[in-house]
Amino acid sequence: MKNGIKSRVALPPALHSAAVALLCAGVLLLSGCHSSANHAQTFNGFVQGLFNHAHARQNAPRHAAAMFDVANPDAQRAAIAWMARQSFGYQPVFLKAYQLDAAAPSPLVRGEALLALGGSGVPAVAPTVINGLSDPVRFVRMCAAIALTRIHAPAAIPALLQHLRHDPDAQVRVYCAIALKQYATRSVQRALIVALNDPNVAVARIAWDDLIAQTGRRLPAHAQPWRQWLQTKSVSP
Repeated sequence: MKNGIKSRVALPPALHSAAVALLCAGVLLLSGCHSSANHAQTFNGFVQGLFNHAHARQNAPRHAAAMFDVANPDAQRAAIAWMARQSFGYQPVFLKAYQLDAAAPSPLVRGEALLALGGSGVPAVAPTVINGLSDPVRFVRMCAAIALTRIHAPAAIPALLQHLRHDPDAQVRVYCAIALKQYATRSVQRALIVALNDPNVAVARIAWDDLIAQTGRRLPAHAQPWRQWLQTKSVSP
């Protein structure tokens, strides 16, 4: 491991057939359980809702199977993106599927799966997303950091701090800084103050914006006045 980046472990192929069977059964059940809300809509809206629902139900098993077609990563990625847009796409069975795909051989599939997990906003998936920050491929790490901007999970703080300080990719550091905005702790604020000196202008600017949002103070965008302020201010550890 270097700078928090470790070698990837691929999804065991033996899991594919079982996962596909589970998802195909799940989509048929779940996609048929949410049309009752349409009864509160206007007649035209109800008809459109029925059309969309039928279309989604017809296509869901095909997309569920494609999510594990490791021979066709483009289809995998498209299927994950499609499923995450559906009204039933964040049911537990699909969250489990995204977690499995977060270990797929293709980095594009891993990244798409992490984005889907982030879109759920479910803290329980945070360990999988945090693990994505250690991926050897910078695109995947960026997707993990983006996902953590959408999930509130204090357990992610150490990994976010590690990659804000040391990740070689500026985009990863940018999204780590954005994700850290929601955690107003002393350790986070120390790291944001250090990030004011980041060689990337976007990282430094986001760190400054985070500090202003967390503290309500608008000190200059360089580290020394913020360090002086932090020494006099008691915040949570």
